[in-house]
Amino acid sequence: MKLKLLFLLLIPFVMNAQDLHKHQWESRIIVISTPTFESSEAALQKSYLQTEVEKLAERKIKVYHVTNTGYTVDFNSEILMSQNSEIEISGFNVSLVGLDGTQKYQFTSPQPAELFFNLIDSMPMRQAEIKNK
Repeated sequence: MKLKLLFLLLIPFVMNAQDLHKHQWESRIIVISTPTFESSEAALQKSYLQTEVEKLAERKIKVYHVTNTGYTVDFNSEILMSQNSEIEISGFNVSLVGLDGTQKYQFTSPQPAELFFNLIDSMPMRQAEIKNK
């Protein structure tokens, strides 16, 4: 059920279901969505996150930038093509998806990386990860 919720959440981003399934219980996901790759808001959001790659890795975070034509993963410049485009992205959005595959937070403006880290660090699953280290 939760995978279906994640799939429905990300339908506007027209990614492959396999990409979504492989992250459940393995990675948290930050999804940056914009109509095109040439978005100043997306560039700002990625710059906030890209300076903190060690903290992203520590918290098992994958970063997707999705557009109406394709998507990239973890700041890679390789654009992966979308399989279909049922719903069109019309503006900037950034979402945090938890390990369980559900959307935890959503914002319509770029957010500092520290905000995502604080949100994640306050979650019970992250608290357990910290305790077990």
